[in-house]
Amino acid sequence: MGKRRTVRVGCGSAYDGDRLDWSVDLARSGLVSYLGFDCLAEATMTFAQLRRVLDPSAGYAHNLEPVVRDFGGFVADGLKIVGNFGGSNTRAAVDTAVRLFREQGRRGVRVGGVHGDDIRDRAFGLDLELPDLGCRISQVKEPVVSVNVYSGAAEVMELLDRGADFVIGGRTADPSLYVAPICHELGWDLTDLQRVAEATTVGHLLECGILVSGGRLANAPHQLPADAVRIGMPYAEVGDDRIVISKTPESGGVVDERTVKLQLGYEIQDPANYLTPDVTLDVSRTAVAVVGENRVEVTGMTGKARPETLKVLVGLDLGWKVGAEMSFGGPGCLERAEYAKELLAARCAEFSAGIVDSRADLIGVDSLFGDRVAAGYPAEVRLRFAARCPDEDVARAYMFEAKHLSFSLAGATASTPSIERFIGVTRAYVPRSAVSLETELVTV
Repeated sequence: MGKRRTVRVGCGSAYDGDRLDWSVDLARSGLVSYLGFDCLAEATMTFAQLRRVLDPSAGYAHNLEPVVRDFGGFVADGLKIVGNFGGSNTRAAVDTAVRLFREQGRRGVRVGGVHGDDIRDRAFGLDLELPDLGCRISQVKEPVVSVNVYSGAAEVMELLDRGADFVIGGRTADPSLYVAPICHELGWDLTDLQRVAEATTVGHLLECGILVSGGRLANAPHQLPADAVRIGMPYAEVGDDRIVISKTPESGGVVDERTVKLQLGYEIQDPANYLTPDVTLDVSRTAVAVVGENRVEVTGMTGKARPETLKVLVGLDLGWKVGAEMSFGGPGCLERAEYAKELLAARCAEFSAGIVDSRADLIGVDSLFGDRVAAGYPAEVRLRFAARCPDEDVARAYMFEAKHLSFSLAGATASTPSIERFIGVTRAYVPRSAVSLETELVTV
């Protein structure tokens, strides 16, 4: 009887800027052979593009350098890392990682890069349809700052097959960061829809970090996870005949039916047709079962053919966003907050044509539910207001009025207004034939 094959893959981060000390605990445990680092949310890529415009050597994930710093020794000892650290500049990311490994003296480490997900130069030639905006990219008035394709596991798997120890992708899809190492280690072919569905389910459960190990469980006073001070990062034990989700030993949090079910449905609009670059995943009949302390087995997922198109994230420069907050307390706090809203609107009237969108929320009164939930008179209320302005001068005029507002009101405390570039994102789809990805492998 042959030896059962098993690989253990763990989560290193769920977003750029995620804490790394809990991931170090998992790496130090020696339980996992791979860590996946997801660094990109929808808006992250567009801000990365803006950083690259200002500095051609920038645009990769902020956590790339800390990861190499904190995990370099583990990589040298055999741990493999896969992450979409590249952001908008995978070549700079590869160069940076190689330099940092060399500075650490980690000779022999092989750094891989996946390039080509940035298709800005072709987007207008393809005249991509933007379904959420009801137009094509050529009809958009705002400047297009980024056009990035969600890539899959194939190129990452190719680099692992070639011996890569540290793989850097661009907009590599979140679950694909795990599909590649699982299929590489277990010899599963990417055309095997059932196997890829299993690997994708693992990736989906791990990609959000501690969400599957108790991070969203706290609902005081009704439900609290055990020791939420230091929650364990999750990992999966994957074999030819079994998938078990667990977490770093002797850590806080919990992995049980509740946490796995919560994450299984996270961000999935259609459980029978979850579209990824590698497979159309069906988790509508997936079952979970506790098989030990902080050990949950997952079964029943299936896969269908992958989509014929790839999802594209289009970033639009929407100008400037200004925001500020003010607090009011005690008798009359609600009326004073309402008056502050009216006063700010009146003072901004002369340049209101340059404000394309604005809103004001009374936190504690209507910011979450509007008038759908009845409430008594508040003891205090926080007024939050914001505006979007295509022109920076108009945005700064709004900020000036917001900052000056507290001098015209009784019993108010105000925060310092903030102003920042406002990047919006929308989706598109592109034929796979229009995307050409490349890989490189550099030995330190």
